Parts: sequence; structure tokens; C-alpha cells
Amino acid sequence: MPNIAEASAVKTALTSHFDIQYPIICAPMFLVSSVKLVVAACEAGGLGTFPALNFRPMEKYHQAIRDIKAQTDKPFGINIIVQDSNRYKDEQIDIALKENVALLITSLGKPKDVIKRAHEVGTKVYCDVINLEHAKKVVDMGADGLIAVSSGAGGHAGDVTPFTLLPALKAAFDVPVIASGSIVDGKGMAAAFSLGAEGVYMGTRFIASEEAEVDQAFKTEIVNAGFEDIVNTDRVDGFPGNFILNDALKRVGLNRGFFEELVSRNRKIKKWISISRAARSLLGDPTSKVSYKTVFSAGQCVELIDEVKSVKTIMEDTIQEYQQIKANLP
Repeated sequence: MPNIAEASAVKTALTSHFDIQYPIICAPMFLVSSVKLVVAACEAGGLGTFPALNFRPMEKYHQAIRDIKAQTDKPFGINIIVQDSNRYKDEQIDIALKENVALLITSLGKPKDVIKRAHEVGTKVYCDVINLEHAKKVVDMGADGLIAVSSGAGGHAGDVTPFTLLPALKAAFDVPVIASGSIVDGKGMAAAFSLGAEGVYMGTRFIASEEAEVDQAFKTEIVNAGFEDIVNTDRVDGFPGNFILNDALKRVGLNRGFFEELVSRNRKIKKWISISRAARSLLGDPTSKVSYKTVFSAGQCVELIDEVKSVKTIMEDTIQEYQQIKANLP
């Protein structure tokens, strides 16, 4: 087994962009990515990130950035929804750029203005993409990298296999492509790199970490679940996402009612339903209460996670296994 010094010598466009040790991004996870988890990922050699909406009101968001900077001098990133449905987006962007955050990760919406402003202060912008059409748009706007959200990822995943999406993006665009979707170890990293990725996005694996400040039930469900326990549903927040099928999710019900199915066929109405909490409540079962505190988002990779480890151990095990696989390939 290679030692840690050897394992740390993985250099890609991602590590060059941010001067980090390992090409691993601890993915931004709603209500999971805390200051503690971000700092742990950064100090372990990767790049920690968090969704801006994890910290509200705005004072807590700004304080979280200050807290991270006080605990590590390593770069980190923030995921910001740039769609107009996020009424905090302008202030979130303003504060992040004022604090010289190294990376902004955009989801939904058009990132053109964000990219322009970020580049003026030296901040890089990577964009979530699930297909070539969206990727072309953001690359033309100046995106510095692409997060290839493939099928099998936790939360709001894409529906294209990484065996197609990664090489297609790599062939079409001259920017770093980061693989996202059920990567938990060195085998996943080796596969992603062979397909053209220059970094990996790991989310679910880091939920089952010692530093993740989530309910122990969440970690336990990840460790105990298999891929057959992951279901894709829009019943939680209006957007299709991957979740562990637990009792709380069963109570919500996974099937749409007749009226909901009918109106969802209209694209404008469907979009309105997706971004309106009021509409979701109206169309759902009024006796059911669902939240990200009782329904757990996770990827199909739960099948491969059987214990809780420290972030540092997860990072080092991943890199060492990747190095072994790379060395033993024909």
C-alpha cells in the first residue's frame, strides 16, 4: 500500500485551480454541510463546500464564512442557487465575493452575471450540469469547470449514466469536469478519471463521517441501506431527487394524485408547482409532514458504505486505493 506522501501526489486541473492536495470535493449538502465538515474536508487535503441556504438569516451565512476562514487557511467553496426563486442569491454572491471565497458552484438559473463578477475578483465558478446543452451554455458564459451530476447521485441527480456523460463533456469542452454520482472510494475515482474527470464530488460518503453534524439516524440509515432502498421522487420538495425509502418517506406517499398528475403535464404549471412551497402543500396530503430532517437524501452508493469514518480517513483511503488501482492496471 502506498504511503500518505505517495498518495498525496495526485495532480489534476482541479488541484491546480485551488492548490489542494487531493482532487476530491466534499459536495455541498443541504442541512448537512456545516462549518465543521467543510473545515475537516479542507484540512484533510480536499476542498470543502456548503450550500449558501444552509445558513439563514444572512448574518449566519456571513458568520459561517468567517468561521471557516478562522479555522483553516485552505480554499473552500459555496453552492448558490442562481435562479430567481432564491431571493437571497444577490446578497449571498455579494458576501462570498467580498470574502474572496475561492469557488462558487452554481445550480439552476443562468450564471452569466455571477461568472463575470467572480472573475473580476479572482473567484472561480464551476456549474452543475446534467447534459451537453446546459454545459455548452455555461461554458460559453465563461464557467471555469463543470460538475457532471450523473444518475445515482444523492439529492437532485441527473438521469444520464456517468459512462456517457463524463466522456461526452470531456470531448466537447476544454474545462475541468468533476464527476458526481455514487463515488465513495478509490475504485469510483479511478473509473471517473478513466472517463475523463479531473476530480470527484463525494457527498453521501461524507454524511457517514465522524465530522458530519447530522442526526445519528441519518448515518445509521446510510450504513444500513442498499441501492434498492434509494428511490427517486419529487414528493419531498417538488424536484425529482434520490432519497432513502424510510418510514417518513412512505408516509408522504410516492404516487401522485389524479389532479397533480393532470396539471403536471403543463410545463408552466409544473414549474410553478416545483418552486412554490404553497402549491406543494396544497397538492400534497395535508396530514403528512415531510422535511429534510426526517427524510434523508442519499445516493445509490449507500450500498458501498458500511461504516462511519473520519473525513481524513475517507480521503486517504480513497487516494490510496486509487493509487493501487492505477499502479496495477495492465
